[in-house]
Amino acid sequence: MRNKELEMRVMEYFAENMNLQKNWEVAKQCAKEIVDLRFNDILTGNFDVPSDDEVKEKVCPKVPYEFNAEDFTDHGPIDLSGLDVDMRNEALKRIEAIYQKFHQAQTKVIARATEKVCSRLSDNLKNEISQIKKKYL
Repeated sequence: MRNKELEMRVMEYFAENMNLQKNWEVAKQCAKEIVDLRFNDILTGNFDVPSDDEVKEKVCPKVPYEFNAEDFTDHGPIDLSGLDVDMRNEALKRIEAIYQKFHQAQTKVIARATEKVCSRLSDNLKNEISQIKKKYL
């Protein structure tokens, strides 16, 4: 099997088995933490959504790393049963390297979602603050 074909089949497998709800929850949780930490900046009108790198740094440890070699061998799209132990281990190392690329891409997507949620939460807070000012001042 060619490298590109292998990579595509493995990526499709990981994409099909990705837990979107869990990823969305990670994005929301990280956004809430960022907004909470920078609440005073929002109050004073000095809030900017953190840089991509800052958000990725916040998100990365919370994105589940779910590669399981045994599970992939048993349920994955590639039959590794005919390989000897060394070839099987080498194939699994290549597959895990592909998964690491997938995990990095997944982290990037969750970081973008986190940025959007941060922006939305910040806008909502600004609107609420504006309403409170109108009501009491």
